[in-house]
Order: sequence, then structure tokens, then C-alpha cells
Amino acid sequence: MRLWTVLVMLLLALASAAKVQVSFTYDPPAGLEVRSVSLRGSFNNWAELPMRKQDNGTWALSVELEPGVVQYKFFINGQWPKNMCDDPTFGTPQVDAEAQGCVDDGFGGFNAFREIRLEADAPAEGGAAELNFEHDPSAVRYVSVAAGRLSVRFEVRAGSVKEAFLEAGGRYPMHRQLSYADVEVWRAAVPTSVGEYRIRVVDSGGQEQSFGPFSPPRQPFAALDWVSGRVGYQIFLERFANGDPSNDEKALVSDEYNFNQAWSKDPGAPKPFVSKWTDPPAGDHCCHQYFGGDLAGFLQKLPYLQEQGVSLVYFNPLFDSGSAHGYDTHSYLEVSPKFGDKALLKKALTEAHKRGIRVLFDFVPNHTGLGFFAFQDVVRRGRNSPYWNWYFIKKWPFVPGDATAYEAWGGFGSLPKLNTGNPGVRQYLIEVSKYWLRFGFDGIRVDVVNELVDAHGFFAQWRRALKAVKPEAYLVAEIWQRDASWLQGDEFDSLMNYAIGRDVVLRYVRGGPLFNGNRMLLELARVYATYAEAVAAMGFNLIGSHDTARILTDLGGGGLRETPSAEALGRVRLAAALLYALPGVPVFFQGDECGFGGEKPSSPPYDLHRYPVQWERCRSDLQAHFKQLALLRKELPGLSSPVFRTFKGEGSVMAFLRGEPGEGEVLAVFNNGGDPARLELPAGAWRDALEARTYRGELELAPLGWRYMVRTGGGER
Repeated sequence: MRLWTVLVMLLLALASAAKVQVSFTYDPPAGLEVRSVSLRGSFNNWAELPMRKQDNGTWALSVELEPGVVQYKFFINGQWPKNMCDDPTFGTPQVDAEAQGCVDDGFGGFNAFREIRLEADAPAEGGAAELNFEHDPSAVRYVSVAAGRLSVRFEVRAGSVKEAFLEAGGRYPMHRQLSYADVEVWRAAVPTSVGEYRIRVVDSGGQEQSFGPFSPPRQPFAALDWVSGRVGYQIFLERFANGDPSNDEKALVSDEYNFNQAWSKDPGAPKPFVSKWTDPPAGDHCCHQYFGGDLAGFLQKLPYLQEQGVSLVYFNPLFDSGSAHGYDTHSYLEVSPKFGDKALLKKALTEAHKRGIRVLFDFVPNHTGLGFFAFQDVVRRGRNSPYWNWYFIKKWPFVPGDATAYEAWGGFGSLPKLNTGNPGVRQYLIEVSKYWLRFGFDGIRVDVVNELVDAHGFFAQWRRALKAVKPEAYLVAEIWQRDASWLQGDEFDSLMNYAIGRDVVLRYVRGGPLFNGNRMLLELARVYATYAEAVAAMGFNLIGSHDTARILTDLGGGGLRETPSAEALGRVRLAAALLYALPGVPVFFQGDECGFGGEKPSSPPYDLHRYPVQWERCRSDLQAHFKQLALLRKELPGLSSPVFRTFKGEGSVMAFLRGEPGEGEVLAVFNNGGDPARLELPAGAWRDALEARTYRGELELAPLGWRYMVRTGGGER
């Protein structure tokens, strides 16, 4: 049998051994007639796993899962429960009694979650621990390129390895990087020129074991080094700043109202309108009250953004559309007249680049608006239209806006779904993306990527075409869950990391015993074990956005019209300090640095979280805090590194290391509690980056306190 075949079989056996058999059971409430149940979750990209009805009336399924935290829902009678922890139709207090809790699903509901753990292995003969060694150089989670070095990692059973080395024309020490769920990840960063290598470990019994030889891929997944270390800022332009009131009324010319006959023919329906910057949010509809924000306003605020340390801007849709939010595209090739024109956009990009600010645009390939030329052609010509198969038409003729006549995103008739299985649609969307990269944008954020037809196939083709035009383009996917399937080097560079920001950071910063420092560190370790180090280096890390409540509101600071407490503001400062300390890019929604609250209501008035930024009401102390964090991120090389290493989580305190061992490591320390707390420092001397005082042995943290400590010498590496 050939060596490669043996190696593949060994890797498959190890992968199988690292999985756990997990049972899921749905016990319907009395009186509910259940016809079908399936299990869908983060572990299978939310695909359908049918569950079987048991003799006792329950529905059950057993699956093999890798260790870690999984999110899931039961799909019952063709419907999603809104809240897996409390749904009056499908089960209360919990739809799944075995769920350990619930997390925000990003769509106004909650997914259930469970922590999957390996059972402890028995010691092998001679006292040496079973390693459960896992390493596959073809898998990006184990081998990738970041910060100009080849990152090589392996996984073993926790506590089973004392030392490890990578041998390739020299001996490189490997370091314990991550620890979670009875698993450890070890890593080394070596020159990218390294060819064949071996991994040698000394197990807990003192025995040396060797694995390999291995060979890295010829073209490993590599991080875009310009991304790491930047500071991101999301701009919802219509609500950011009004620099040119003369274009405000242009919003009404292209509004959906002019194309949606189901709406415009209703005499009692509210019409779109333009408001003053300080007018209250309307109570009748969410997306057709315009306040006048534009590109001229962005240009006026550029010096402010530069002063705050912003070096990456992500714009919500800029192109001609039928609403304030812009996700109903009318033209992919024209700037929305309410914002300006192409000449003004070109100037905005040029001025941003002069200040060292890179810019992403928001791309919506899953659906269009009613005013899009292809949809309008279908409205007029039906099956005779060459664009008939660009959509999923159920009946014709139809009234534009009637969601029963065609497939539409979320069931909204204003958002007809595109058929990205159609080669013509694919090519059109690819050419549009290439056009704007050539125009001057540095990257693209893509809306609802997992909802496209043949999404993985389309985005693999899309990436190849775009990287051929601009290899340094930064491609970010809107995925709310932890899902490495999009990050294998052939589709996206990063996800919008709600799975870090909301599922981990936000829960820790809220405080309380249910999500303490230890739990926080374990969850971060799981994320960074799942993703390649190249992906960590390009992480698009955010807590809040235009699709969530304001961070201040999430942290107990009240709504749009309320005055936040000192504690809520302190928790915002803590959240910012934590996000700025993680690998990749911290991204905040416009006005978060000002201390604005804003709910995300499910009933009128809507859009409170997107209320125009009232610049004169910004909290200068909070702005100074964000500015200080940006300066520290620029001054401390460890914070621009792709390397994240777990250190300690205990009670309210959590600490992790950033940077290569021995190269200016930073120890980031946080306390989510309302009382002072102490942390035993790693061996050696540590200098506080703010107060320039050096500490050894122990460090005290204030309530809701944080520190960035820089290693100055001595101690373990």
C-alpha cells in the first residue's frame, strides 16, 4: 500500500476519532400536530437532516459532531421556531429541553446551542497519554500564510504534549496556542520557503513521537497583510452626514413607490418623504423616510475619521435603489442620485486613500429592487423577456410588489430573488464587481451570501475573477454563524464575525456568572481553532451593525431617547478595548464611538438603531477612548499580529496573548465584573502600555477595567 494512501487512511481515522455521537430529540407540546421535523445547524451549513418520529411521539436523530459549540434549530412543519428557548407554538420554555441556551440568530430570533465535548481518554501503556494527533497540510486551519510566514498547527488531546518542534532544515519550537473542550492547538510560524517538514512531540510521559513527513500546499491560503491592524468603521450613508441638501429630494424620484404598484395603488398607504436631520423616526414604515445623508457629508467628515484612527470604511449600499437601506438595487452601475454621482464617489475614494483609509462597498447579488432593468423587462414582456430566467416567476402577468407572483427575499415583494444558477446572471454580477474594483474600491462586503442559488459554486467563480483583476481585494461575507466552509481560500477572506462579536464578546461584556472569563476564553479558542490563521489575520470583527440594536442599548444603556448609565458606558469602553485587541479589524457602526443608543424594534417606529448621527451630541470622553485604542493598536506590533494565544480565564477576568512569542507580545487583560479583580501574570516583566509602569507577578484590574501589557523581557516563551 502506498505511503500517501496510508496517510490518508490515518487522517480519516483520526478525524473520526475526534468526533462525538450526539442525540437530538424534539418532544412536541400537547395538542401540536407534527408532520415533519428536521435538524439544521452550524455544523452542516444549515442544510436539512430529517428527524424520525419515535413510538413515544418524539422526533429524534443522532449525528457525529466535532468538539465545540454548535448552533441549531429544529425545522418543524416547514417553519423555523423564532426562539428555540421560548416559542409558544413549538415549545416553551424550550423547544429543545437539552439545549444549553440560545444566541441571537441575526434575524430577530434565537438559535439553540450545545457544547460538544470529547470524553477524556484513558492513559496508554507506559503512562504516556494518547495524543489524538491531528494535522493535515491540505486543510487551511492547519497550514496558511499570515504576516509573511507559514503558520503550521496541529491538534492533540489537552495535556498530552509537553514540547513540540517543527523540523525542516532546522528545528523550530512550537507553542501551545489554544485550549478548549479537551483539545489543544500547537503552532509555529516558519519561513514560507519551508518544504517538507516533520512534527516531533514529547508527550506527557516523556516519550518522543514523530509525525510526517508533510509538505505544505504549493499555494497556501495567504492573508492580505494590508488588512491586519486596521480600524474599521461602518457607514450607513443616508444617516451619516448631510453635506448637500440640494440632492435630498432626489431620493423620492427613485423610491420603490414609483415601481411597486401593489403599494402605490393603495390610497391609504403612506408615501415616502424627506425629513429634517433631527425629525423623529416615522411610525408608518421603516425604509422610506429620508434624512439626506450623502457623499458630500462623508467628505466633510473624513478628517474626523482620520483623527479617530479609522483606516477601513465599509459603506452600506451606495448604488441606485428604492429605499433608505439600499438593498433593493435599481442599478448596480450608478451611484444613488441622493448620494451624488460617480465623480463625487471617485473624489471620496481618492480623498480617503490620501488619508490611508481603504474602502469596501456593499454588494447585493441575491436579489434586486423592482426598478432593476431586468425585472422591469420581465414585468412588460413576460416569457418573451430575455431576463425571464433571471428570476423565479410563479405567474404572469403580475403586479410588481406582489410577493406571491415570484420568489422574493424574506417574502418582501420589493426584493425579487435573482437566479444565480443562471450563467447570464452570474456573469453580469461578476462584471459589476470587477467594474467597481477597477473604479477604486479596495474590497467588497456581500449581503446574505448563504441564500444564493449554488452559493459556493458562484462565489468560487466570483473570487477567481475578482482576484485576477485585483489580487489585494478584501472579500467579506455576511454570515452570522461560525462557518469555516466559506473560508477555505477559494471564496472569501473573512466573514462578518458576529460569531465573535455578538456570541462571545457581547455576552462576556454584559457580565454575570453565566458567561465568565473562562467561558469567554474557551469560546474564542474554538473560533480561532476552526479558522485558519490567515483568516484570523483578516477578521472583520464587529458587535453591532445596521442590522442590530446599538451596542450601548445591548449593554443596558437604554434606547434612542434614554440617558445611559455610567455602567453601560463603561461596558461599551470594555467592549471596544476587547474588540481592538483581537486579530483582524475591529469594526464599529457609525456613532458607536459617540455613545448613541438605539433599539431595533419589530413594530413601528422602526430604524431607531439607524437614526441619523447627531454629531453635536457625541460624548467626547468616549470618542477619546476609541481614538486612544486606535493609537495603541498602531503603536503595539503585537496587536497587528495574526497570532492569538489563550492565557487565563478565571471569575470575571480573562486574558490572552497577541503576537509571536519573543517578539513584543501583548497580554490583553479584561475584567467584566463590578468589583476589582487580580490576575497572576506570566513570568517576566510586563509594561502597561498606557501608564508605562512595569509589573511582575500580579496585576490589579479596576471594575470593568482592561490593560494592554507588553512583555519587556524574561519568562517563558
